[in-house]
Amino acid sequence: MTIEQVPDPATVRAVFNRATRAPSLHNSQPWHWYWDGSAAELRVDSTRLLPATDTFNREGILGCGVVLHHSEVAWAAAGWDIRTSRFPEPTARTHVASVQPVSPHALREPEQLMGAAIDRRYSDRMPMNPPPEWVTTPTVLEFLGHRSHTSVTFLDDTGVGELQRISELTMRLRRYDPQYGSELNWWSTGLDQDGAGVPASARPSADDRGRVPLDREFPAGTAESPDPDVDDAARIAVLSTDDDAAPTLLDCGYALSAVLLECTMQGLSTCTVSHVVELPSPRAMLAELVGRRYPQVLVRIGTACSPPPPRTPRRAIDSVLEVRVGRRQG
Repeated sequence: MTIEQVPDPATVRAVFNRATRAPSLHNSQPWHWYWDGSAAELRVDSTRLLPATDTFNREGILGCGVVLHHSEVAWAAAGWDIRTSRFPEPTARTHVASVQPVSPHALREPEQLMGAAIDRRYSDRMPMNPPPEWVTTPTVLEFLGHRSHTSVTFLDDTGVGELQRISELTMRLRRYDPQYGSELNWWSTGLDQDGAGVPASARPSADDRGRVPLDREFPAGTAESPDPDVDDAARIAVLSTDDDAAPTLLDCGYALSAVLLECTMQGLSTCTVSHVVELPSPRAMLAELVGRRYPQVLVRIGTACSPPPPRTPRRAIDSVLEVRVGRRQG
């Protein structure tokens, strides 16, 4: 690589600042980037994992898959072709990927639209109206999942009703887990001081919370629907894989990011749902419902009924991007 083909520091910071708008479990942001002057290593940040909620760290790896896809989109929108290696160190499973910008290219409109979708996307935890067009969208989302070895299944009304029962079972079981409750409270009402967690402005009020039966039972927030008579009519997509191996989970997170950004570009509202796959019994019930052995995450897809909430916080770029020019991580 010649000097002219290395992005300047401002571009690097801008790209990763945009990439870290990626969603994650409780907005914990379980990733850390290391930039050596020509390439970036993506590693799981073990200090950001939630052992009571995500016992096997599946959602931590999923989150890294989301931020990996976000980073590739951000690099393309900045006018750079990149080379990505996944799990380049087979014995170091926390080193999930390396991303190297290899050459600049002329800005292309589709890539710019994808980059802008990162900036507009948010998790809509409020009731949604159904999507206005649902003929070609499922096919596109299924294609995006297939590209990353992930199955995308859509539930019909009967399936949504069964999913609501699975969700209720999950929440009732979780009430007997004080460690889970402590984590949930910390990442919502306690809030991390460095720009993480789910603030009250992003959580439905006590009156609205019950109108989204598939949402995690967060503490009541301050977000209120302008129409209290609207019940949630979001479509439900279930992303599933063939196993729970780390590379598979990374692929699923990558597919999740692609699904979320595609929906955003179509003007649709989205929110990930993961509590129903965190306990073995409800997850097994969901697997039987969708006919897939390893469901990993769900997505509510619809049309927003409420104005977007204030942007949820993100950690400062210097907290997630470490510049180590001249040294590579081992």
